[in-house]
Amino acid sequence: MQQTTTALRIEAGKVGLCTNPENCKILTTTVWNDRTDIQATGSDIEKVDDFCYLGSYTSHNGSCERDVRVRIGKATAVFGK
Repeated sequence: MQQTTTALRIEAGKVGLCTNPENCKILTTTVWNDRTDIQATGSDIEKVDDFCYLGSYTSHNGSCERDVRVRIGKATAVFGK
């Protein structure tokens, strides 16, 4: 994972892009549970158990329970208006 992160940083730098470790997160599955620290530009990247991307939640164990609860909550709020 560290090699891939480093390669991404190098290739992105060639076209003027940079990685910000404060905005990066690592989500590993229960199958690949390597918890070693991954660094980008000298700072550790935060490891998380679930992650929101484009409004949908993804969990480390593949569960969609949180995503369903959030969607029901959003629908309830809209109907309440």
